Amino acid sequence: MTTAAFVLIVVAAGAAMIDWWAVLGDRLGLEFLAKPLVIIALVGVALAVETDDNVVRGIVIAALGASLVADVVLMTPDARFEAGIFASLVAHLLYIAALARDFQIEAALVGAVVVVGVAFGVVPELMEAVRAKGRLITRAIEFYIVVVCVMAIAAAGTAVFAAAAGAALFVASDALLAWNRVVRPAPGGRVLVHVLYHCAQVSLVLWLTV
Repeated sequence: MTTAAFVLIVVAAGAAMIDWWAVLGDRLGLEFLAKPLVIIALVGVALAVETDDNVVRGIVIAALGASLVADVVLMTPDARFEAGIFASLVAHLLYIAALARDFQIEAALVGAVVVVGVAFGVVPELMEAVRAKGRLITRAIEFYIVVVCVMAIAAAGTAVFAAAAGAALFVASDALLAWNRVVRPAPGGRVLVHVLYHCAQVSLVLWLTV
């Protein structure tokens, strides 16, 4: 890893911890500054790391850009949850495209077994609550769940720990976010969503260095 990439990782980690503290204390103004800064710093990391595949680098940067849009939308007090879902969906689709570079069917099958097992434990109760929100949001979240699961399987298929861990953390973050919004708030759930999300993004960017 280059010196510039390391420094930017430190900046991203510092901004993430400030964001978690802001969320914990409901300091919305500080959260508006810190959370986007994490992703902006990670874009810098992606630009600074040494890699021979600039196409995949570009796709990861685009995924970070879509994530940044989702972050800003979901932080807004009167935000539309649907708009945040769409921006996050774009980010996941871009990550799938990037992760396809290292796809291995044997590793993906193992990941698929794990993903399906987790989905059976969480999705039924979540979707029961979502259906009360209307047909359109139900279809959107169903499609989103499929895409997130595909991303997790694609990440497992790389057989690279950073990618698999990043996707797993992303699934946990998204599941908890949806649970907090449509089922019931989990104690400390909003802070945990941010912690999982930031660790996921860092892991997926570090995958570029492998």
